[in-house]
Amino acid sequence: MDTLNVVGNPAIHDQHSNLILLGKMDYACDRLPGRKLYSAFKSSSIAHGAVKSIDPAAALALPGVKAVITYKDCPVWSPNIFQWGQEVAGVVAIDAGTAARAALLIKVTYDVSKPVIDPDESMKPGASSVGVIQGKNTLIANYLTRGGGGEAGMAKADVTLETVQPWSTTYQHNTLETHSAVAEWAGDQVKVWCSSQSAFNGKWEVAAALNLPINHVHFFTHGTGCAHGDKNSSPFAVVAAVMSKAVGGQAVQVALTRRDNMLFNTRQFSVRSAIKLGAKKDGTFTGIDAEFWGDVGRNPMAPVDNAHFGLRTTYTCPDADFKVTRVVTNTPQRGFWRCVNDPPGAFNYDIAIDKLADKLGMDPFALRMKNLRAPDAPDQDPPNRVWGGNGVGLCFDKVYTSSGYQSKWHKPGTRVLADGRLHGIAITGHLDSHGYIVGSTRGALVTITADGKCLVNVGGGRGSEGGLTSCCIITAEALGMPPEDVVCGDWGNTDVALDGGMQAGSTFTASAGGAFYNAALDARAKLFAAAVNHSPFFSLKVTPDQLEAKNGFVYLKSDPSQRLSYKQVMAGTPPIAGYGTGWNATLRSRSVGGVAQGSVCNANGSAAACAELAVDTETGQVEILGYWNAVDTGRTIFKQGAIKEMLSGCELMIHQALFAGDVYDIPSGACISTQFNESMVPTAMDMKGERFNVYDLESDDAAGPYGAHGMGEPCVTNYSAIICAIFNATGKWVDPEKGACTPNKVLKALGKA
Repeated sequence: MDTLNVVGNPAIHDQHSNLILLGKMDYACDRLPGRKLYSAFKSSSIAHGAVKSIDPAAALALPGVKAVITYKDCPVWSPNIFQWGQEVAGVVAIDAGTAARAALLIKVTYDVSKPVIDPDESMKPGASSVGVIQGKNTLIANYLTRGGGGEAGMAKADVTLETVQPWSTTYQHNTLETHSAVAEWAGDQVKVWCSSQSAFNGKWEVAAALNLPINHVHFFTHGTGCAHGDKNSSPFAVVAAVMSKAVGGQAVQVALTRRDNMLFNTRQFSVRSAIKLGAKKDGTFTGIDAEFWGDVGRNPMAPVDNAHFGLRTTYTCPDADFKVTRVVTNTPQRGFWRCVNDPPGAFNYDIAIDKLADKLGMDPFALRMKNLRAPDAPDQDPPNRVWGGNGVGLCFDKVYTSSGYQSKWHKPGTRVLADGRLHGIAITGHLDSHGYIVGSTRGALVTITADGKCLVNVGGGRGSEGGLTSCCIITAEALGMPPEDVVCGDWGNTDVALDGGMQAGSTFTASAGGAFYNAALDARAKLFAAAVNHSPFFSLKVTPDQLEAKNGFVYLKSDPSQRLSYKQVMAGTPPIAGYGTGWNATLRSRSVGGVAQGSVCNANGSAAACAELAVDTETGQVEILGYWNAVDTGRTIFKQGAIKEMLSGCELMIHQALFAGDVYDIPSGACISTQFNESMVPTAMDMKGERFNVYDLESDDAAGPYGAHGMGEPCVTNYSAIICAIFNATGKWVDPEKGACTPNKVLKALGKA
C-alpha cells in the first residue's frame, strides 16, 4: 500500500477526547439550564393488552405539575401494550422529583391479555398471540438456497453433523448516558438537543411525527454518552417536542432513569439455530443446512436477517440452505446493538463448526482453514460480487501465530494446568456483515480559511472511536495539509452541516469519509485555480493541472521550489468551500479477482479472535489468560481510534460471553435484572488489559477512501472464541440459557450444579 502523510499516523489524537477527559463535552441534558422543565413517564404494569382509561387528575393536582400527556397526544406512543414498561403517559413538572411523584399518581386501567415471554413458547402451534404480527408470532426474514441445497450437500458427505444450538445471550446496552432530549419551541419551529447517533434521522423523525416542514426542525447532538447502536432512532426527541408544545413551547427535558433505561429499552436479540454440516473425511465442506431463529421482542422488523452472514460468506460450500425467522415476544424490542447479527450468529455456527471438527478428529482451526474462501473470490450467492477487500485470512493468520495456538491446542478436556484448572484455547473468525460503504447519500463541506487552514463541519454524531477526527484526517490527506491545520468545527448540527449519516463504527469512516475526500478534492481544485493567479505561478503561466499540494504548500510538479503556502494563496482570494458526496461500494482503485475496475462490489470488514482461558472445575470460574483480536480495517485511517476500538472490543466480547444476560419474571413479563444482579456486570477488575493483544490489519479495500472500510463492529464479533475455548478446556458445551456462561452454568455442564 502507498505510504501516506496523514492517514494512519499514530501520533494523531482524537480532537474531542480532551472535552471528555475535562468534563467539558456537552450532552443533551446540559442544554438550557435554569429555564427548562422536567419530565417523568407512567409505564405500563402489564406486558400485553390495551389501555382502557387514563385518569391524570391526581397528578395534575400536585403543585409544580405543568402538564400530562398520553398516547393520544404523542404519535410515537400507542394504547396497545406489547411489553411491560411501555410508556403510556408522561408528566411535565418544575423538577424531576415532582414529575416522578406525579407519574405515580396517574391511574391507568387495562384490558389484559396473556403475554408470551419465552420465544420457544411463542413458536409453538396454538401459542397465544403476541399481537404485533397479525395472526402469527413468526415471520420469515429470508431464505436462500445455493446449488442443490443443503440436503444435496449432505448426500455427498462422508461425515455429517447435526446440532440444535441454544439461545444466545440478550441484554440491554446500558449506555453511560440514558436516552435523553431537550426540546423548545419558538413559534412554529422547534429546537431539539438529543443523544443520537444520527442527527439528520432524528430531524426527519420529529418532522414526520409532528407533520412539520423539515426546515422547521433544528436538531443538534454533540455528546452521545455511548450508544452501541441503541441511539439509532430518536423517539424521545419526539416526546420532548410534544411535551414542550403542551406547556406553551417552554423547554422540557426528557431523561430516562437508569432503571427505566435498563428495563424497558432496546436490547440485543438472542439467536438459536438448527444446523447441519456435511464434509468429506479430509474436512472439505459439502453441504450446509442452517436455520436460525431470532427473538426480536416486540419489534417484528428487528435486524436479525444476517445471522448466517459469516457462515455463508467466509467458507466455500457448493450446496447450502440458509433461513432466518423472526420470533416476536412480549418483551422489549430488539434492535441495533454493536455488530447486530454477527455475535449471536457466530455463537451458533462457530459451535457447530467446532462440533464437526471434534467428530472428524480435527483441529477446529485447521477445519476452518481447509474451507476458507479465497480473498478475491466472488460471493457464492447472487449477484456474485467480489469484495473490495477481504482480510479475514490475514486476521486468522495473525491470531494463530501471535497466540502460539499451534503449540497450545489440544484435544478437548486433555490439558490440566499446574494449579489443577483445565486449559482451553480456540480461534474463531469470519467475514462480517458490517463495514460496508453506503456513502452516496452522505454529504460534506470543508472550508479553507483566510489563514490557509481548514475547517470541517460534520453532519454526524461523535463516536468514541473518533469518527470526526477520521474525517479530518481524510480531508488533510486529500488537501495536502498537515493534520494540525484541519480541525472539526461543529458536528451533529443539522443547521450548519450536510447529512453525514449515522455515526456507526461499521460505516461512518468509510462512508462519510468518502464525502469528505471528494469535498477536499473540490476545495483543492478551487485553491489551485486561485493559486495560478499568484506569483510565481502567474508569471510562469502555470495551469492548475501542473500543481500539487503537500504539507500546506502548493507547488509546481516540475519544479517543487516554485511554491506558495496555503496562507499565501488565500491572501486576497475569496472564501473557498469544497462540497462533496460519498459513493457506494465499487472497485474504485483497482480490479479484484478479474472483475473490472469500476464494477459494483461488496465491502465488509472481517475479524478473528483467539481466546486462551482456564476453567476451575470446582467453582466454575473462567479466567481469560490471553485474548487476541485481529480486525481488518481495509486501511487504518485513525490509528489511535482503531486501537481503542479493538481494545474495547475485547472487553465487550468477554462481557457477552461471561457476564451479560436478561432475566424475566415469566408470569408478569417484567424484566427484573435492573442491576444485572441475577447475572453480572464486569468491572475494571475483571478486565486485565495487559492480556489483550490487538492488531489492525489492512486489506486495502478497493472501494473505500484510501482503502478503508468499517471496522468498529467486527471488533466485537467473536465472543464465540470464548465459548469454544471453554469446550476445549472441559470437553463439555455450556448452555447459556439465554444468558452468559456464568460459573453455575459451567458447573451444570460439568454435572456439578
